[in-house]
Amino acid sequence: MPNTSKSSKKVSSAKEFKPVRQVAETVTPVYLKGIQSVADLQKKSVDVAAEQTTEWIRVYKKAFSYLPVATPTFFFDLVEQLVENVVDTQKNVIDLFVEQSEAVATTVNERAEAYSKVAEGIAAAAQATVVQSVEAQQKALSFAADQSSAFYRKAKNQFGVAPVAAVVDTVERGTKAILEAQKSLIDVVVKPLVQVANA
Repeated sequence: MPNTSKSSKKVSSAKEFKPVRQVAETVTPVYLKGIQSVADLQKKSVDVAAEQTTEWIRVYKKAFSYLPVATPTFFFDLVEQLVENVVDTQKNVIDLFVEQSEAVATTVNERAEAYSKVAEGIAAAAQATVVQSVEAQQKALSFAADQSSAFYRKAKNQFGVAPVAAVVDTVERGTKAILEAQKSLIDVVVKPLVQVANA
């Protein structure tokens, strides 16, 4: 009589069945792809903000050439350098976050069986990594904001001319908007990661 069983698959023995390893091997690539996508999105947003700032600086330089005062090229060069430093710092923090996430994922894959025993510890470590990364990014952004504000105050005092003060105010508002947008983006990106780590 033919076999009428709906499944002809061989049933795994208890020794061959390793659900933690299978889950880790299934979840890890998706997790890493998600982390990389978030990192790419953050880097792209930082690049766009830097490009826009550079374009505005060029506009202000050109606008100053039409005024009867000397163009404060030193000021504009300093702002460009500040933006480059903020962008580089932010990208380095993002890269660090990706590297930490990859290290955690590698550890999970290498120690999949032991993972079931220490799952709570790893979840806490992952959450701590996310929290530390976010704190580092927020500190970098706060530092950049403080440095920018100090620079803008000094520029206003040094170039007391009304058109220069207006340009400085505009650049300062633009920089603050970029930094606040970056902080908001970090909060939006990290919220689901923290919720998953808490689950």
